[in-house]
Amino acid sequence: MQSTPSFMHDAAYTEIVSSMERKLGVDPPETHVNQPQDRHGAHGGVISIPSELIHHILKYLGNSDLVNTAIVCPSFRFISQRVIYRNVKPTEDMIIPCLRCLASYPHLASCARTLILADATRHYDVFSNYFNLLRSALLNASSLTDLTILLDGPYARYLHGCSFRLRSLTTTLDWDRDFIKLITEQTELRNAMFGGKFVKDVVLPSDTLTKLTRVSASPLVLAAVVPNRKIKEVELCLMQQALFKDDILNTASNILAYSTGPLTALQIITRLSDAPSALAALKTITKNLPRLNSFAFYSSDGAFSQELLEAFPEFLSGFECLRSLTLMSRNKADALYDQTFVATLASRWHASCPSLQSVSLAGSIWLHNTRHGWVTLADLERILRERRGLLLSRQKYWTKSDTRTISLEEVKSNLEEDNEYAEQGNQMEQQMIVLRDSLLQFGGP
Repeated sequence: MQSTPSFMHDAAYTEIVSSMERKLGVDPPETHVNQPQDRHGAHGGVISIPSELIHHILKYLGNSDLVNTAIVCPSFRFISQRVIYRNVKPTEDMIIPCLRCLASYPHLASCARTLILADATRHYDVFSNYFNLLRSALLNASSLTDLTILLDGPYARYLHGCSFRLRSLTTTLDWDRDFIKLITEQTELRNAMFGGKFVKDVVLPSDTLTKLTRVSASPLVLAAVVPNRKIKEVELCLMQQALFKDDILNTASNILAYSTGPLTALQIITRLSDAPSALAALKTITKNLPRLNSFAFYSSDGAFSQELLEAFPEFLSGFECLRSLTLMSRNKADALYDQTFVATLASRWHASCPSLQSVSLAGSIWLHNTRHGWVTLADLERILRERRGLLLSRQKYWTKSDTRTISLEEVKSNLEEDNEYAEQGNQMEQQMIVLRDSLLQFGGP
């Protein structure tokens, strides 16, 4: 039996943790980690099942139930803690209690794989020791792989020397020398969102971020990160309308072309200007990045006008192998939400970009099928159901048929039809994969 940790007798800690674990917003893990078993099972011989199986069961419980489970016995407490603290997402009012807990109890902090921290300084005055508390908590989080830290300013030095090796980082820390040192330490980083202020004359060493494949940032940061790295997916943030111009986008897309990934997916987040200016800016993308597989455009302000959407074939014709197109907008009044108008867009765009297979618009998804043309997602699901029913009927027919009465021509015809159905099925499956990938990368309606 494991000895009872001292925190079980610490009333102050129990009060903090009990309230925190109900408000943290932590998520159950997707997979379990190997844990040592008690010699006589999970509950001193009463329940003689492996701790891994208990872990798998407990991950489906909510935080309140997990807190109750933790007091059953030492083994249950040990497993429950690892579930509770695996994905830690404290609410704004629980950030400091959360950091205190992680800083005070390394065995709990070491359970964390995902940690999401908003900028506490935005919501209330933090005590002077806040940054030291943050550093202590992160130093204990040795197994962390996914960190979101929305802390604006030059505070990257408080993360130096942490033993975790991140695979994903989302941050608004300033892009300064201290930040460069931080990401130099993170040799396993694959996915990053750099939202901090770019500081001039800061150089990123060429031997850093060697495993990075997906990045979201402003043009200045992308210019430092993308060239000569194997970046495959980029999110370009141009939140000021003045930045969405043909000269700026031409420079930015030209820089992205120096990825050795090669770059296959691009998303732009910006504020839409008038249709002629927007079209001129978009054309620079096809000039510099004609071999994109996926393109997404998200308008945070402004509207997709019918004029702009009607002119899209001029833009799309420059792509050589574009398969997925996603257009999204916050403006519920723009043309993307006009179902009558968008009903024929996909087919018209396909005429200028024959490789196009998936078009996701605000409120609708269209897929290209060789037999049926452009269909909605609902249509494709109906076609798949009908296809399954037809295949089942054919199977029943051939099962009941007398082989002595079946002609060679009938067998040949059946094989040809089976091959055709198989080809159609493979195509639809590929379309669903393309759609899934585009939704994972860029979101969807």
